[in-house]
Amino acid sequence: MHPVKTRAIIVLIAVLALNFAVAGSAAASVITVSNTDQAADFTSIQAAVNAANPGDEIIIKPGTYTENIEINTSLTILSESGSPADTIIQAADSSKNVFSIWANGVKIKGLTIKGSGSASGVHFFGVADCFLEHNILSNNRCGIDLYMFSSGNTLINNNISDSLTGISLSESLNNNIKSNSVSHCKIGISLFDSAKNTLENNTVSENDKGFSLTGESNGNLLVSNILKYNNQAGLRIYETSNNLIYNNYFNNTVNVESGQVAGENTWNTTRSGSTNIVGGPYLGGNFWGMPDGTVYPRGVRDIDLDGIFDSPYDIESSGYTDYLPLKESNSTVITVSNSEDQVADFSSIQSAVDNSYPGDTILVYPGVYVENIEIGVKDLSLISASGSPSDTIVKAASGLDNIFSVTADGVEINGFHITGNISFPDSGIHLYEVEDCRIENNELFISPNYLFNSSGGSAQAAGNNSGVIPGFGVRLDLSGNNILDNNTISYSHAGILLRNSGGNMLLENRVSSSSYGIWVDSSVDNMLDSNLAADNKIGIYLKASGRNSILNNTALNSSGSCINLWDSSENTLNDNIASNSSNVCIILHNSSENNLSNNTASSSSYGIWLESSSNNNSLSGNGALYNNIGIYLKDSDKNKLGNNTASNNSKYGISLWNSVKNDLIKNTASYSEVSVILHNASMNVMASNTVSNSNYGIWLDSLSNNNTLVENEVSGNKIGIYLKASGNNVLTANSANLNTLYGIYLNSATGNTINTNRIVSNSGYGMYLLNSRNNKAYDNYLNNTKNLYFDSKSSANLWNVSKRSGANIAGGSFTGGNFWASPERSGFSQTHQDADHDGICEMAYVMGKGNVDYLPLAGSI
Repeated sequence: MHPVKTRAIIVLIAVLALNFAVAGSAAASVITVSNTDQAADFTSIQAAVNAANPGDEIIIKPGTYTENIEINTSLTILSESGSPADTIIQAADSSKNVFSIWANGVKIKGLTIKGSGSASGVHFFGVADCFLEHNILSNNRCGIDLYMFSSGNTLINNNISDSLTGISLSESLNNNIKSNSVSHCKIGISLFDSAKNTLENNTVSENDKGFSLTGESNGNLLVSNILKYNNQAGLRIYETSNNLIYNNYFNNTVNVESGQVAGENTWNTTRSGSTNIVGGPYLGGNFWGMPDGTVYPRGVRDIDLDGIFDSPYDIESSGYTDYLPLKESNSTVITVSNSEDQVADFSSIQSAVDNSYPGDTILVYPGVYVENIEIGVKDLSLISASGSPSDTIVKAASGLDNIFSVTADGVEINGFHITGNISFPDSGIHLYEVEDCRIENNELFISPNYLFNSSGGSAQAAGNNSGVIPGFGVRLDLSGNNILDNNTISYSHAGILLRNSGGNMLLENRVSSSSYGIWVDSSVDNMLDSNLAADNKIGIYLKASGRNSILNNTALNSSGSCINLWDSSENTLNDNIASNSSNVCIILHNSSENNLSNNTASSSSYGIWLESSSNNNSLSGNGALYNNIGIYLKDSDKNKLGNNTASNNSKYGISLWNSVKNDLIKNTASYSEVSVILHNASMNVMASNTVSNSNYGIWLDSLSNNNTLVENEVSGNKIGIYLKASGNNVLTANSANLNTLYGIYLNSATGNTINTNRIVSNSGYGMYLLNSRNNKAYDNYLNNTKNLYFDSKSSANLWNVSKRSGANIAGGSFTGGNFWASPERSGFSQTHQDADHDGICEMAYVMGKGNVDYLPLAGSI
């Protein structure tokens, strides 16, 4: 056992023994004390205590008593007036406690207790069932101190201030701390190694720290307390577990400071019907605010008006979650109806807004409201009463203004059908310089009189409105941390536009029949998740924007591009589906350092296209399927393509055009005219790719020089690897097998190095050379019915290196030339002698036209 706790138990036993020894059976008496000219039994409190028997009551008359009092008997001490203001106990010795309680069942009420600068106002040591009520304690080191297994005590309605610690519990349990006020202390209420205590309805404000739970302070209940304006933290909680903390009011710059958490603490109770601390109709979690007026969780609403936010709150950086955070109920519900059959506060939405206050809710009954509405009231919720956009319609009174103009933070617009012939640059909903707004569950038909031309990708006017550009659906300017969720937007210039805006979330919106579905312009750190952009000119468009997350979106049937990044960097595009574009599924123009992962780009002219210095991008795990060209890099360098699949593209699977220093690693390309083609593309690396079932597997074309091909599997094509007018490339450890015409084909190719490749079972030739000179081929394994063809212009090629020690491709001990085999076992290497068993044939293999392998490898395999 801990030595401190052992000593505490010994002391507790001694104290209990003393209590039993002094207990008597005499009837309780009333003893009076006064140090003025009033008649009384004693002039000092200590003298009265010394004379008292268990159960006696000591009445203290008004005055100031300078004493340090020790109580070893169960008794009651009360001020005669009942007012602490006129009955003051001042420490005679500031290094000692004003009251030291050593007996069970002591009650002190109605006193001012102060002046123990180095000790406590009231100190309880190992006692039970004491009661401290309606006292004022100030200017003590500790206001009230429960120490060493003090249990079952009640501290109620005391006012404590200007102390190091207001109330301190150390190794004490099952105490009730209720309705006290603690202020201007270092720590308001502190629990150390103290369990199963109840802290209820206390107000703890303007301290450095409000509550502090440390050590093994487990299983405590903190309920209905107000912790506000504490400088460092509302609640400091370290190394504790299994505490239940709910229905408290937090309003501090830092509400919870935590660390070294030994176990879980619970921050809400089950939702139940009872008035909560901020006046709502249900108990749940806690209220979380800050002195600047911010309420957490930010940007979350209370749609069902039950006084509980609809999303959990991850409490600052504590790692804890309040699953039922409370919403203040000081708001008013204002009703709107323009129907004679429905009683309401106002007949227009604008009138309701003009008469609202921050935090109010405006409930709009079904009807058609012809208005343009300006909202400048903070935290205002504008909600359709039915919850259905189909019957609550807001129609623009003027097409030359926004239908909703929002210039205040925290505004919610939910459940409306918003329509009207709005012209560029106005919007259905415009958010300007705002935060924490929520636009949810709305339908916006911006210019329904316009017919969208899907082939041209723009809204064309009907009747006499030709040439007029429609407005925007939802537009955000200079706005952050807003949420747009589950809106349907059609017939606009851009369904959603973010301009110079950051930290916004666009979730599950549906945008169609617009020039731009979602347009993010000069904006950073936004999230677009699970949106649908269909039948637009451009589905999702990022211009001059960075660090945005484009996740799980679907962009279909675009006449221009499904997803378009223009001059945009450091964005993440993951798990999107882009399909059926007339031009390109995903395009990056002058856009660098973006990450594209697990996207599907299909059934378009181009699947994924990087152009115009789109450099240093990462493409991994993407599928480019059923396009004309699957993945296309043009004038773009230093990109990394890994684990992508490009199949069933009619022309090219992967194409690099005028692009250098790109890495293609572990991609799969198949079922195309050409699986992988490089045109005037140099210094690229292709490694461990699988290329099959195309007319051309890998094609290096037109001055594609200094590329490296390593460990690629190229099989089942018409031609496996094709080098045309390209030089100084290195082909190492590739497999070019089972191709129907040639394994490796060199056409006007010069200065290439081909080594350690396996060229097997190709139906035409293993290697085929036309007008190709000064290439070097060695340590390759060829096993084809016809291993080599070269024309008269293919001369001065080297077919071996100097003999040197080291394992060769046929398993011999020296490298030199190539292993020449045939399925019929009639190849040169299979039929010529290796007398010295060095793995090299004794004779050179003379192939004609100056092509000689002077060190052909030997073996029977």
